[in-house]
Amino acid sequence: MKKVSININGDLPDRELIKRARIAEEAGIERVWIGELELFRDPAEVAKTIASETSLDVCILLSPFRRGCDEIVKIAEEYIVGIIPGRSRDLSHLISCLERVKEVAEEVYVGCSGPKLAEIASRLADGLLLNYIHPEYVHWLTGFADRSIHTAAFGPSLVLPSEFYEDLLIAAAIVMGSNETFLREFRLLDVWEDISRTDFEALIRARQEGKSVYGLEDFETIRKHEQLLIERFTLSGSPEEVAEKTRKLLKVCDQVVLGDPFFRDLESMGYLAGLLAQL
Repeated sequence: MKKVSININGDLPDRELIKRARIAEEAGIERVWIGELELFRDPAEVAKTIASETSLDVCILLSPFRRGCDEIVKIAEEYIVGIIPGRSRDLSHLISCLERVKEVAEEVYVGCSGPKLAEIASRLADGLLLNYIHPEYVHWLTGFADRSIHTAAFGPSLVLPSEFYEDLLIAAAIVMGSNETFLREFRLLDVWEDISRTDFEALIRARQEGKSVYGLEDFETIRKHEQLLIERFTLSGSPEEVAEKTRKLLKVCDQVVLGDPFFRDLESMGYLAGLLAQL
């Protein structure tokens, strides 16, 4: 398995999703992760579209709190899945679904932001998708795994400068608040308390409509913490900086997943082959 894979989300037309998937494949990417979010199309539909047009290893992120476990089990018979908690803290339901998926799945991963799920999931899953993209945070979270297991750092990524910088900053803010234990450990509760008042859904919808969110109160709240968010919660910078940061990440995990908004930016996508060549 290649050391870098990419995340594609289903809020672009099919032709644009296919275009980006083909660019990734031609660059040497082997695996793509399709995300699940209320504002995106059903990832199973997106996976079917990409699988029919490429030879990529298509994987799907699914939450048992958004759809029934029976449906997830059925999807897992066809695709590699990553089970994610979404906004729920009810880990027992997620673990129950994971155990069922394991019975039929070729591979199953679990998305983790906190120690408790990382520890439990490491006993059952084939790999952990770590919801952080900074080496210090990745190293911290992998330390809770109960056994040696494949780990992938998964987070907002982008080659800069880019017209998708606003999306990068929004994504970084969302990721930051994924787990309270993490926030306490790294003394970020005060920052998150300020950012958490943001209407993220409204900002995402505005960006999907092609609007800039600069000047909006919610986005300006995020921008107050811009340096922290970009440095600690994104994999971004010049092509050379992205390559160097990726190399550092691969010292503490097995794979790096270039998360949204990387796939949106055709210029960033154009650097994929060069990035892979440097690893």
